Amino acid sequence: MIEFLRYRPLLFEVVERKGLGHPDTLADGVSEAISVELSRFYMEEFGEILHHNVDKVLITAGETEVSFGGGQVVEPPTLIVGGRATAPEGEDLDALIARVASSHLERSVKNLEEYRVDSRVREGSPELVSLMKRGANDTSIGVGFAPLNPTEELVLDLEERIRGVRGAGEDTKVMAVRIGERLNLVVAVAIVSRFVSSMEDYREVKEKIRETILEVVDADVAVNAADGEENIFLTLTGSSIEMGDDGATGRGNRGSGLITPMRPMSIEAIAGKNPVNHVGKIYNVVASRAAREIAEIEGVEEAYVTLVSRIGAPLTEPLLRAVEIRGEVRPEENEEKRIEAVVDRHLEGIKDLVEEFVAGRLRVC
Repeated sequence: MIEFLRYRPLLFEVVERKGLGHPDTLADGVSEAISVELSRFYMEEFGEILHHNVDKVLITAGETEVSFGGGQVVEPPTLIVGGRATAPEGEDLDALIARVASSHLERSVKNLEEYRVDSRVREGSPELVSLMKRGANDTSIGVGFAPLNPTEELVLDLEERIRGVRGAGEDTKVMAVRIGERLNLVVAVAIVSRFVSSMEDYREVKEKIRETILEVVDADVAVNAADGEENIFLTLTGSSIEMGDDGATGRGNRGSGLITPMRPMSIEAIAGKNPVNHVGKIYNVVASRAAREIAEIEGVEEAYVTLVSRIGAPLTEPLLRAVEIRGEVRPEENEEKRIEAVVDRHLEGIKDLVEEFVAGRLRVC
């Protein structure tokens, strides 16, 4: 089904990204890293990917005492991994989860040294396990849109620039609000205590972050807007999981790497779901890729793809397959057939996505 609407720029928009060390992004990253490692194990041991979904990671914040120049951990954060998985034969399941979770945490938050990992993953139900070879394991929604607009591209770009400032931690959050031509950016950045010896140093880091943003965009920029005289975003590790905030899989960025409430979004947690028949992951990737290809067709300003599965049905036969096109002129019949063919081709190529998932090449957060 194809629907055509005339393209009309938004009068205002809101775009958000939670950075690499944000608690929710960390939970997503751990979920996906475990799924990737399980998939590799399964392929090596059994020649196929077995049932699993580890998309229920919760990070509970710890407690620290932080001061300029350093600090200490009072109670480390705890990462609780829930979900279902078939136990591999070559390594204890809990040990695998602890190893992979630790690797991801340490790679993502380089000043994090103390934490706990609590694995509560158990075998899946026979009904869901049996669906691995029969069809979709859930009735779920996948959505995708293209292209990214300038505000969305900016928000994606800013994270790496911000983290490049000396003293900035990995826990960042950028909220962009555009009203007409005016752009407002509210930015939160965990400042690492060992890089700042005084309040003056802290303010200098904030100002350097602000200047770094203004080098690439003309906007009203507020950095760590909640700071008071003594209550500031100063951290030992560079992430608020040390004391300030908890995290959970699925509460952060969508598959685009952004949170875009002005665009269609699925509330599915993409990270940690198996790449063989879990449509909560697969359909979001397929919809996004199809939308990007459709958006390249002449006359298409924006493309939106929506896919809805039916549990047990073949993944190539969604309950709903819909495309919304926005442009100045409705595509001709032959172009509409081309658009339908794009969606069909991406659905038929679902099996080819497994290799990319296992290689960790597909963005899920």
